[in-house]
Amino acid sequence: MKTFFTLCLFLLCSLPSRAVLPDEALLRRIADRVLSEYTLSYTDRGTGSIYRSVDEIPQGARVRLGCKYMDWHYSLGVLDRAMIRMTERFGDDRFAGFAERQIDYALAVYDRFGVTEGEDHEPFHFLRKFNELDHMGAQCAAMILLLERRPAKAAVYDPWIERAADHIRRIQLRFADGTLARTWPHRPTLWADDLYMGLSFMAIYASRYGDRKMLHDAVRQVRRFHRYLWNPAAELMYHGYYGDLKRPAGAHWGRCNGWVMLATCHLLDVLEPGSGEHKRVLALLERQISGIVKRQTASGLWRQLLDREDAWEESSSSAIFIYAIAHAVCEGWIDARYATAALRGWEGLRREKITLGGELRDVCVGTGIGDDMPFYYNRLRVDGETHGTGLVLEAGLEILRLKEKMNPKK
Repeated sequence: MKTFFTLCLFLLCSLPSRAVLPDEALLRRIADRVLSEYTLSYTDRGTGSIYRSVDEIPQGARVRLGCKYMDWHYSLGVLDRAMIRMTERFGDDRFAGFAERQIDYALAVYDRFGVTEGEDHEPFHFLRKFNELDHMGAQCAAMILLLERRPAKAAVYDPWIERAADHIRRIQLRFADGTLARTWPHRPTLWADDLYMGLSFMAIYASRYGDRKMLHDAVRQVRRFHRYLWNPAAELMYHGYYGDLKRPAGAHWGRCNGWVMLATCHLLDVLEPGSGEHKRVLALLERQISGIVKRQTASGLWRQLLDREDAWEESSSSAIFIYAIAHAVCEGWIDARYATAALRGWEGLRREKITLGGELRDVCVGTGIGDDMPFYYNRLRVDGETHGTGLVLEAGLEILRLKEKMNPKK
């Protein structure tokens, strides 16, 4: 009987929510699920043995992390920021406490591991390497936000924050015109993703630390990324640009378009309203939103490949678009009529992609730049993948704000 009950509960929690829970209760369930799943353990790659502490790992053993929320990764930086916002919204410090534990544990143990290339990574290898924007931007931005609630952490966090700032100023590869780039898959390559990986940090650092030079650099990055990646015919962004071949790379992939949009929102949040920089950046955001809403499907969601009707509906990109459109309406940046796209997107996400147990379904895994369409069509879609968890919380929190703005309490 117990086994039967457990099976029924599993099946129930695997079903989409069908809009059963109110928005606030649904967001709490998603965040509570993160808290319940966050455990510290390691799995031996060779023997399958479980170690509950880094001190238990035998010398020479190779291990993988036993919990997806343990690592140092940009998707977890997004989640940490969202959990801090959950505390701001609901007054429950457990959520910000997760961000603190997640960051502090990685900083405490990362140097006990090595660094390997390829898919078979050592734990915390991004933190060990710390030589690309996605190794530092989102996580160090979360540190800055967390310091506002945990000022006593400054002695621990400040060196990492300043190291990230220095890397962006002096070390990160750039095109000759100063546009942020990477060494791979070809040297140099511009990734749409990197507008977020860079600006998630640059915007908040410039604002909190008074770095006007970095703020101006962030504005230039938005304009240059649009120059290289914008396809005016499709009204969408390409995934990348090959500096060696002088041409766009990849496809109109959903999440990379989302990263650009999210980064632009973060920058607009710290620019002076009405300033020339604000107006120029806002014009690019509105242009992108106009193109994105034209690609919304009947369900309210967006596809893995935004311009391909035979591509599957992907959750993390949908969450970003919902957040960005709702946020832009709430801030008065764009016409209020765009709110319909955000609201329908949220209802589609709730109905089709969020289980009763608070898990987001059909999230595309991390994705490099591909040279053909099948590469994007066939990317794995995973339920509960960390690339979606923080984004769905951000989307839901902004929808709450949008609904309150549209229906103010008397």
